[in-house]
Amino acid sequence: MAKLSVDQALLKAKSHAKKGKIQEAQELYEGVLQAFPKNKRAQQGLAALNKSNQLNATQSPPQGTINQLIDLYNQGQLAAVVEQAQALTRQYPNALIIWNILGGAAAQTGQIDEAINAFKRVTAIKPDYADAYNNMGLVLKDQGKLEEAIEAYKKALSLKPDYVEASHILSALTGKTTKSAPREYVENMFDRYAYKFDQSLVEKLSYDIPKVITQLAVEKHGSGSLGSILDLGCGTGLTGEKIRPYCTILEGIDLSRNMLEIAKSRNLYDKLDHVDIVGYLSNAELDFDYFIATDVFIYVGDLSEVFRLIKVRNRKPGKLMFSTEHTNGKGFHLEKSGRYSHSKSYIEELCREFKFSISHFSETNLRKEKGSFLIGGLYLLDF
Repeated sequence: MAKLSVDQALLKAKSHAKKGKIQEAQELYEGVLQAFPKNKRAQQGLAALNKSNQLNATQSPPQGTINQLIDLYNQGQLAAVVEQAQALTRQYPNALIIWNILGGAAAQTGQIDEAINAFKRVTAIKPDYADAYNNMGLVLKDQGKLEEAIEAYKKALSLKPDYVEASHILSALTGKTTKSAPREYVENMFDRYAYKFDQSLVEKLSYDIPKVITQLAVEKHGSGSLGSILDLGCGTGLTGEKIRPYCTILEGIDLSRNMLEIAKSRNLYDKLDHVDIVGYLSNAELDFDYFIATDVFIYVGDLSEVFRLIKVRNRKPGKLMFSTEHTNGKGFHLEKSGRYSHSKSYIEELCREFKFSISHFSETNLRKEKGSFLIGGLYLLDF
């Protein structure tokens, strides 16, 4: 109270209360009452706070407030999300969705203790909330606490047996290789990631495969247009941006609507479709000179159906270009990251089975992960 007069303290407390800074307002009112126990304005202000706390403890913020916070999250404004969510949890201490958003944003900004505390708060309020255990597992996995992460994912699955994200990552952590990442897992992940995808991948992780694969295509093709291209898993259009000047027709498909919206805004593609790869290859009229997949097969372990459909259903001979996360083992493997790695011997087996030929293979730096480059495989196949 030394620095503020009583009137100043009361006005500041009232301002804090309006902004949802409940703890700060409470401390100011209590400070006034400690010095002046009979101050009616402080008594009334503190009583109003207590009443508001009791009411808000069983309420959630207005849906518009939640939507604004989610929009900020999706736009990658994570520091603002943390700040606003922290204020909202003081105002609405039992609002599960706010604690969950706070945990997710804190984790992505490196505030690991804040994230874990947020998810623990969720499970304390609602012990059967599977999302919180899944999110806790993700934070623990990124910390390298794999045994604790496994337990968190198991708990999520015990509460929600059809939880595809928890099931996929649990398989990855326990060494079980599945055929492909579930569509819902991939779609949800990239819808969340879309607005910060380019900055994160290109600027922070030194990802340059679209440029590398375009240079390879142009070099191998020689003079003239590459013709018609289908960009499998086109994302935000990073590959389209590089290869558009060298082709006559460029089409793209992707599972994420948010990624497709960004690709559409670039005005690169003649056509964009929201569809999975196998579904599109099974049903669309295929008449392409090139099929290109950059950093896409890392979410598709078993590539046999992709190879078969391209070979059988495309109207003319063509080329398939793609990158993989490379492994020197055999076959394909689901890594602890939740992504798949593919060996050259596995790709060679597919080529023999479906009558493709490898005209180029090289190992390359794919992108950074935890400070060092992942090794990728770069392929150009003729069919």
